[in-house]
Amino acid sequence: MRLSLLALAVCAGFGTTAIARAAALPADTGIDWTVSADQLTGLCQSSIDKATARIKDIEAQKKPATLAAGLGAIERATADLSDETVAASNLAQLSTSKEVRDASNACSEKLAAFNVQIAADPAIYALAKQAVPLAKTQPEKQLAKLYLEAGRRTGAGLDKEKREEVTKLFDQLNNLALAFTKELGEEQVTIHISPDEAASLSAEFQKTLKKDDTGYIVPVDESTAVQFMGNEASGDARQRFAVAFQKKGGEANVKRLTDAVALRDQIAHRLGFPSWAAYQLDAKMAKTPARALALLNQVDQASLPKAKAEVANLAQIKAASGDSSPFASWDYPYYEKQVEKTKYAVDEDAVRQYFPVTKVVPALFAIYEKLLSVKFEEIQPAMAWAPGVTEYDIVDVKTGKPLAWFFLDLYPREGKYSHFATFPLKQGRLLPDGSYQKPVGAVVGNWPTPAPGRPSLLSHDDVITFFHEFGHLMHDTLTQAPFESEAGTNVRGDFVEGPSQMLENWMWQPAILKEVSSNVDTGQPLPDDLIAKMIALLHVSDGMRWSGQAFYGSYDMKLHSSGAKVDPTQLWFDLKAQMTPFPAIPGTLPEASFGHLMGGYDAGYYGYLWSLVFAQDMFTEFKSEGLESPVIGARYRADILEKGATEEPDVLLREFLGRPVSVDAFYDYVGIDPKSVKAGSKKAAQ
Repeated sequence: MRLSLLALAVCAGFGTTAIARAAALPADTGIDWTVSADQLTGLCQSSIDKATARIKDIEAQKKPATLAAGLGAIERATADLSDETVAASNLAQLSTSKEVRDASNACSEKLAAFNVQIAADPAIYALAKQAVPLAKTQPEKQLAKLYLEAGRRTGAGLDKEKREEVTKLFDQLNNLALAFTKELGEEQVTIHISPDEAASLSAEFQKTLKKDDTGYIVPVDESTAVQFMGNEASGDARQRFAVAFQKKGGEANVKRLTDAVALRDQIAHRLGFPSWAAYQLDAKMAKTPARALALLNQVDQASLPKAKAEVANLAQIKAASGDSSPFASWDYPYYEKQVEKTKYAVDEDAVRQYFPVTKVVPALFAIYEKLLSVKFEEIQPAMAWAPGVTEYDIVDVKTGKPLAWFFLDLYPREGKYSHFATFPLKQGRLLPDGSYQKPVGAVVGNWPTPAPGRPSLLSHDDVITFFHEFGHLMHDTLTQAPFESEAGTNVRGDFVEGPSQMLENWMWQPAILKEVSSNVDTGQPLPDDLIAKMIALLHVSDGMRWSGQAFYGSYDMKLHSSGAKVDPTQLWFDLKAQMTPFPAIPGTLPEASFGHLMGGYDAGYYGYLWSLVFAQDMFTEFKSEGLESPVIGARYRADILEKGATEEPDVLLREFLGRPVSVDAFYDYVGIDPKSVKAGSKKAAQ
């Protein structure tokens, strides 16, 4: 849906603590978001043609005398292409125009095909080999390593016929991924509820729903799921929502996923790997599927008994209420919320009153500014892709030097990206003239649409998610890596979530919760007793949470380790029954909307748990020295954020911690007694 005038006013209020200034746009970021579909198509093709010609000229030269003349020149050509096509490649997820979204999707397919060809280009692979002895600095050595790794993994070392075959398979795979994501973005799923069924929903939530002659129309998406499933008293209505949610994507996306798994298996074998999981983890910290599964299995074995006990407790509460029907998966969120409201006296709707966006966003800004010694300045008017999107620049406090820009796009609208994520729009890098290109990023999300006359009110989970994603944004925008390929979040896939996961801990600290909260009516922060109850709830559902995460990671890993003919739906049903308290809902296709499988986390979902090991260990530094300590923040910025992928994560962590990584903080966080962990399993997670 489109933003209301009120929503635009609320969005404009985000920068109440920032410094507003006039700016000449779009010259600031160098990105023109106003391109038409035809202009986008032409720009996309001309940029690809120009990059292709540049690369051919570089490859035609004799053996380069320096890294900059060979591999460095290739890196610049591809980085220039990325910069020129920022709008063309991202508007598929952002534009208000379907024609522009379609043209951007087509451009993304062309860019994906171009990138596949570059990665598999034997001439570039040869330049990477030549660059190894020419590399003088650590970033140059790492760049050569990354290109060599990419060449091996895309078939650049194969003969021409086999290489062309692999390239075609990658092209097909990229097209399937784009189609899978587009299906979910374009799909509009709703259910209908009666006035009686709506009665248990908050008045605030009801005001956001469309009405018809017989009741209300509820959008079935991430922006409504928590509020609806946690407050809807009708089991029938919850079941309808759950079934509709888990049918999103449908048979079409199941077919795309099935085809993708088969293609991935073919690619892996042609490149000399036993499975796609083995292929993917070869370039990750974990290195092998066995090490990743060891951690996942261990967490599930420790969490599943607690999960079953949590379900049994809620089933008793349901039975005591007079409902004798079997306890189902769609009952869990509702009765969990009832326990929160009674035993812990935490009413999420009451908590929302303390998290209006007009408080949360500037308060979050203030925390990050203090921690990382930066300042966020609002640019007015914003030059963005849709009304209501706000724009900021980032300035270093000590030097006054502008470092980067970012956008916030936080409400749902038709055709927009349907989840919550950070978009690294333009990467930082060292330019030929010696200056540093300022990065551009965006946080794109789908917060609840504000009710008329009120700012949008966020759940605690919404605030945590925003704090997490803003952590990714800082990783992307505070980078000082000299090459685009090493900038920001271009780190190993099973490390990328670690820094942001660490930052989620801030949203569970009493002093910080006071800073980010303000009752929408009274202006008062969260009271101490409510904060204590919220924190007490953190580990109440640890069993369900971590057995669920272990299941998702294991499903992904086994899906990509079981050959080309695995049935994704059957595997989901089998594994979910083994690893979680609830079987899958008959007739649903949950994997059809599991976007991670087609969005870059294939054989990589385990990384959420894997990186949590490092996240919790990094957090021990802040706990010991101060959550808003600029001293620790400066170390974190210098050792982790600024370096990006110029070093392997193990090296970055050792530098920041001053010691090897310990797994103990992770086990303590997820409620596992470190003494019960076998030494072999402990070693596997390290």
